[in-house]
Amino acid sequence: MIISNLGMVNSSETKTTFATVSWEDHDFPDQELVFDISGSEPERPQGVDVPSTDAFLAACFPLAAVHGETRVRIEGQPCAMLVEGLYTAHAWWTNWGGMPSPVPLIETLGRTTRRTPTAPRRAVAFLSGGVDGLHMLMRNRLLYNRDDAAYVHEALFIHGFDIGKRARDPENGRYGMMLRRLQPVVADLGLRLIQCRTNLRHLPSKPGFWEHRHNGAALAAVGHSAVFGSAFLFIGASWPTTHQVPWGSHPAIDNLFSSQRITVIHDGSRFSRLQKVRDLARWPKALAALRVCPASAGLRANCGECEKCLRTRLELLAAGIGETEAFGPSVTPGEIWNATVLESIGDRVIFYEDLIEPLRARGYRELCDVLECKMRLFGTRPSGVI
Repeated sequence: MIISNLGMVNSSETKTTFATVSWEDHDFPDQELVFDISGSEPERPQGVDVPSTDAFLAACFPLAAVHGETRVRIEGQPCAMLVEGLYTAHAWWTNWGGMPSPVPLIETLGRTTRRTPTAPRRAVAFLSGGVDGLHMLMRNRLLYNRDDAAYVHEALFIHGFDIGKRARDPENGRYGMMLRRLQPVVADLGLRLIQCRTNLRHLPSKPGFWEHRHNGAALAAVGHSAVFGSAFLFIGASWPTTHQVPWGSHPAIDNLFSSQRITVIHDGSRFSRLQKVRDLARWPKALAALRVCPASAGLRANCGECEKCLRTRLELLAAGIGETEAFGPSVTPGEIWNATVLESIGDRVIFYEDLIEPLRARGYRELCDVLECKMRLFGTRPSGVI
């Protein structure tokens, strides 16, 4: 793989960086990878008027690795910390299985003068409207004082990961709808919302690779592109420490996508999913903005019927929340589970196991019987391997 022709176009409101991605060992067409950033700070530190080499390397290295490219050759000089981290991440992926070896060799073209940021380090987090990110921000406000370096002042909202991931369907209407739904949360926390658009998911990948291996590096890539100066970059944990599985965003992996400028932090893995929902029950604005649905649900935040939506409705019910603006009624009749064609829940059984006791205590015995049947049916099937 060759990453070349790195460039940047600045305007008063937007920073667009781009690069050409070419394949050497596969007959894939050349593509332009773009990061489009709006709403960042108006005054940029000295030395940020060049594209982030780190962003393009973090974004593309996993794809080069899964397709078995011999090398990744990139113009410019990425941070040595990130290069070493990517090699280590590949070692983890290889250990988990499904990753070709040997590791692609990272080659650089030319050298650039890397300026050390002089401004104070600050904190930035990702915000999608999901349980993990909202809980992370809620905890951030409880843990840190406003003047602390880890106190999050900016949030990144991405178009092109789940919303707009398909080139044929940009879902601009849904993206705008979620921006509006998140505004009360943004105002409540006093955040500056930075909009990030990328076509990273339009590059050649493999089924399951995005969620099982790639998304942690992709989040870090957006952060490297969007954030000026030195920062902590918070990623909300998906899985609890009690049940870690091979996943694209993982506590052993995410920090490896750091540079000397951007420190990536995988945050919140000590909490179970149900604990997070129970905590969010005290924050009505977050519940109203909640979006967990991976499907294209039109102008709805959640379809309400896919596996993740149904599971979240159960979590809300187990937490004592009978109805929300995001989902309507939390109760899910057993017939829905029998009528809906579910994907294999595999490792997600851990989330359902946590729900049985509180749901039975609330009198939903028939529903629990249906869930336990589904858990027996799907729980032994493998997942998490490419």
